[in-house]
Order: sequence, then C-alpha cells, then structure tokens
Amino acid sequence: MRFEAGQPKSSICRAWQVISSLYCRLLQLIIFLVISVALSGCSESVKRQLTPTPKFLPGNMNVTVREGAMAVLPCKIRNLGTKKVAWRRLNSDQFLTIGKITWIKQVNMMVEHESQPGDITTWDLLIKNVKANDTGIYECQITSTQEYAYHVQLNVVGPPITNPAISVIGSTYVDYGEPIKLICNATGGPHIPEEIDWFKDGDKIDAHKYEDIVITKYRSLRSQSMTSELLVDRSTTDHSGTYICRSSQDVIASIKVTVLVGTRASRKRPEVGTEEPTILERFQRKSNYSTDTTNVKRGTGSQIHPNHAGVSISSYAKTSLMLSLVVSLLLVRCVL
Repeated sequence: MRFEAGQPKSSICRAWQVISSLYCRLLQLIIFLVISVALSGCSESVKRQLTPTPKFLPGNMNVTVREGAMAVLPCKIRNLGTKKVAWRRLNSDQFLTIGKITWIKQVNMMVEHESQPGDITTWDLLIKNVKANDTGIYECQITSTQEYAYHVQLNVVGPPITNPAISVIGSTYVDYGEPIKLICNATGGPHIPEEIDWFKDGDKIDAHKYEDIVITKYRSLRSQSMTSELLVDRSTTDHSGTYICRSSQDVIASIKVTVLVGTRASRKRPEVGTEEPTILERFQRKSNYSTDTTNVKRGTGSQIHPNHAGVSISSYAKTSLMLSLVVSLLLVRCVL
C-alpha cells in the first residue's frame, strides 16, 4: 500500500483496522450459518431416527350391525405423535372426520377419542342409526407423507331391532264340535325367540295332558319372528277357557275362548210361526178336527179339537153313513 506525501500514517492504520474487523465478523457469521444449517439437518435426521413410527394395532376389520343400530368402526394407533387421524370411505376424496372434528353435515357420524397408557390412542368412528346404504369399506388414515391406512368393512343387515312383542289371534266364540285355531306371533328383540309355550287357564299345555290339542311352531328369518299355532279338531265344552302364549323373551298374550252349546241346532230351527206345516196339520185344518190326545174323553173314544168343541168323530161317521144310504137308495131306484 502506497502512502501519499503528507497523509498521516495514523489515520490510514485506523481505517485498515476497521476494514479487517468487519471482514472477520462477516466471515464468522458465514461460518456460523453454515454450521447451524449442518447441525439442524443432523438434528432432524437424528430426531426422525429417535421418533418411533406410528403403527395400527389389530382390531375388528369386519363389523356387522342391524339397520337402525349404531356401528362402531375401531381404529387404534400406537406412537401417533403430533400427526392427525382422518376417516373416509374408500375410493372417496371427501373426509368424514379429521381429528375430533366431523367434516360432513351428517349428524349421525362422530369420532370417539381416548388416550391409553403406552402412547396408544383410539379414534373409533361412530355411525348412529345406520342404513343399508352405509354398507362399505371405511379407511382410517394418518396424515403423513408416508401412507398409513387401516380398512374396516361395514355390513348392515335388516330389519331394525324393535322391542319384543307378542300377539295371539283366533275366534273367541266357537260352536260345539267346530275346530279351534289360535295363532301366536312373537317378534322383536336382538334375536328370533327360541321358544313359545302355551297355557290353558294357567296350566301348561303338553302332549300328555292335552292329547286332543296339536301345537306347531316355525321361524321366519325374513321377519325375525316365531309363530306357533294351536289346533283343536273338534271342540267341546272342556276347551273353553283362557289360552296364554309366552315367548322365551318373557312376553305374553292371552285370548279367551268360549265353546257354545246348541247353537248349530238353533241356527237350523225356523222361528216360531214360520215352520212348514206337516201333512197331518194340513188335513186337520181342512177337516176341522184334531187328534190331540190331551183332549180325549174317557170312555167315548172321541177327540175334541180345542177350537171346535162339539164336533166329534162319531157324529162325522153318522153323517157319512146317512149320506151313503141316501146314495145307495138313489142308485137302486135308478136301476129299477
């Protein structure tokens, strides 16, 4: 470095010291930045190596529920860390839930979250009042650059579960000798009733005590019900009483049956005054006499009609005899 004549050497030295100091600080800053970037990269690598990988724990992957019930689709994860969990239907781009928030307008869907020891969290998807169109495959996934997914198959069967119910139908009045048929139908509950028992006036009906009563039973998978029929071929007064049917779900129904006596004869008998007169009655009306034995006079042998007293069979015979004699005389006279 050249110095001009007359320039003070002290000022030139001070300027050089300032420039050298700035240069050194800049160099230190650059070195610090390089080291910081290198260290941060190493720390991230070390952190990734130290952070455990999320893992789905085994669970029910095939869920079957009845229509109208609530479906619970399980999703249990170990070592989730700060990542999020999302539910969606497979082959659909729309998320149902993300974290604890429901992302659709369906109010029957929500996430049930629970933390357990061992860095385990559950993210079960709840679907209330499921319908047939809810059937399908659902995916529980972890929001990450890597693919973490767990699939659950949902099957919906029908019809909806109802409260256990039972009913009995049949004729409450039966003519004597006519058949009796009672039908008991038990429905509702989570399963088809296993059994139906019949009682008559509080006594259980079985084949030994009631040999003339036949009971049949059958199940219907379609209606989830059990039906039993009670049959009596020819009813008698002994079959009158209260019949009760009880299902294995402890619900009962009853019906009172009364066997009517003489109703068939009275139904065929004409009303008073509308009977067809017999041949004898017609002859009596024409002849104005009766053969009512309640009005026979002792010792006379004659029968008197209540409405024609004084006209007897003997007087009628005399009159006929006289007419016969007159006719005979006339015939004799004509011949002579």
